[in-house]
Amino acid sequence: MSRSKAKLRVKYRSSSDSCENFMNRSALFPVIVLLAALSAEAAAVKSTRMLFLGETGVKINIYENPARRITFFAPHYNERQAARAAREAVDAFGGRLIEIESFDERGRPARHIKFRFGGRIYSIDPNRIYTENGRACGSAPDAEAAVRNFAEDLLKIILAPDGKTLREGEKFIVAVHTNADLDAKEKAARKTDLTAAAFVRSTGAEGFSGGAYQEQADGVYLSNAEDDADNFVFLSTPAFIGHFAEKGFNVVVQKSPARLQTQNCRVDDGSLSVYAAREQIPYINLEADGTTGAPRQKQMLEAVYELLN
Repeated sequence: MSRSKAKLRVKYRSSSDSCENFMNRSALFPVIVLLAALSAEAAAVKSTRMLFLGETGVKINIYENPARRITFFAPHYNERQAARAAREAVDAFGGRLIEIESFDERGRPARHIKFRFGGRIYSIDPNRIYTENGRACGSAPDAEAAVRNFAEDLLKIILAPDGKTLREGEKFIVAVHTNADLDAKEKAARKTDLTAAAFVRSTGAEGFSGGAYQEQADGVYLSNAEDDADNFVFLSTPAFIGHFAEKGFNVVVQKSPARLQTQNCRVDDGSLSVYAAREQIPYINLEADGTTGAPRQKQMLEAVYELLN
């Protein structure tokens, strides 16, 4: 990590021997086989669902290990670090990872989903489709019905079959994302970059680039233990602030459900966090630097599992 990132401050805070050795090894062999089998059983099993977005089929990959009841969601297929970290966690500790497959024209993992509807080609961000206002603010308002149907079908996979409540035994849903490294961007682009500091109301202090996303947050805790603003936890409820703050993570708390009832696209952007808040579903989002944040994201995942104990 470049040192150009200033540390953040708290803001809202012999033969016989050979034979014997062989026998000992032989006795251990069934144990080794058993352990290997148990390990294989613990690994997540992949299944795939096909959902239609307009006239285009979209693959939804599900990696599931029934050892624990927790669901992770990776909506952006180009953010491979986040999905990989969540899958490793599911393999190790249990749960589900749901990811949306999408590719660009060159066959590379893509953030957006392109689809055909009514003879036209559209593109959407799959994390901006879960509310009516978000769909109206998005890039395919003319295909709202198709996007709405896709979102509703997807929610029935992420959540319980009604698409409005958690699955039995689950306490919350967890989204996983990565951010572009702030240091890799031009200075002008940093002002609108998605970082923990960007949710803080701008104070007008010289050099302070916060405020771009201030309308989405009720509060922000910037930890002196975290020197990368790209790494933060975003919550739909203040209930978990203390848990993540005491571990040294930056924490952003979304506006209350009542304050999300607006046509302001900068507040209700159609994201899963807004939908979850409205349906009273505890939501946790783990954001990490896509260049250097893998170790930090792993720590965030471990902290999430601690909430299940």
